[in-house]
Amino acid sequence: FPVQFLSSVLLVTILVVEGIAVAQKTQGGQSIGVNRIPPTQCNNWVRTSNGGHFASPNYPNMYPPNQECIYILEAAPRQRIELTFDEPYYIEPSFECRFDHLEVRDGPFGFSPLINRYCGLKSPALIRSTGRFMWIKFISDEELEGKGFQAKYSFIPDPDFTYLGGILNPIPDCQFELSGADGIVRSSQVEQEGKTKPGQAVDCIWTIKATPNAKIYMRFLDYQMEHSNECKRNFVAVYDGSSSIENLKAKFCSTVANDVTLQTGTGVVRMWADEGSRLSRFRMLFTSFVD
Repeated sequence: FPVQFLSSVLLVTILVVEGIAVAQKTQGGQSIGVNRIPPTQCNNWVRTSNGGHFASPNYPNMYPPNQECIYILEAAPRQRIELTFDEPYYIEPSFECRFDHLEVRDGPFGFSPLINRYCGLKSPALIRSTGRFMWIKFISDEELEGKGFQAKYSFIPDPDFTYLGGILNPIPDCQFELSGADGIVRSSQVEQEGKTKPGQAVDCIWTIKATPNAKIYMRFLDYQMEHSNECKRNFVAVYDGSSSIENLKAKFCSTVANDVTLQTGTGVVRMWADEGSRLSRFRMLFTSFVD
């Protein structure tokens, strides 16, 4: 074969080999072509009424490669979260923590505002949320493991809910249950049954049970938020299966609320309206159906 042809083949081979090597790590430290553990909670996670703690797999021994662990912390309404780290602490150092790292976000989702990414030898300083949720992900690639981390979280009063120098009284229990083939979930039930007093914030939950072996379809018949697009002041949230934040299906706080189809036979509807949003209201039809 001509020399020029052989040179071209050699060059292409080198580029392909280098391309495969480079593709093993992206800039975000994600591995390509590696069978990862599905995003989930890893190892033990202790929860108490005052907080809890969690750690990287095998802590304080070396964490394994190719891990992806997600922890979603949830405080009670009108509380925030403080996160601290124990010693020893060691996560593979890298520029901008592109490889092994701990990612902390200010909210309940993977797209919530990023607080920071952490790695290296020095444990992070105290981390505080601005709301009642914190989303945390630990990820390790296929190379260079370390001892990892152990984190402790606790709950503190949310200063946004202070009044005359003190914390507002807890909201009274406000829960309702509905079941059957269909029915109406309505915010007017709160006042009719005296669950809250005039001028008091509303934080109420409706639990809906479908007929056996059925799922639930929901349609808003009436919906109005007193302060549109201010989710900290008023919203209607729909959960699929339980009120755990992992089961949040939809959250409405703007001018429109869409229909919601659940994948289970249990639906939970939560309405939050602060003291200045008492005109917020909704009325929703639920229907049991079978695929």
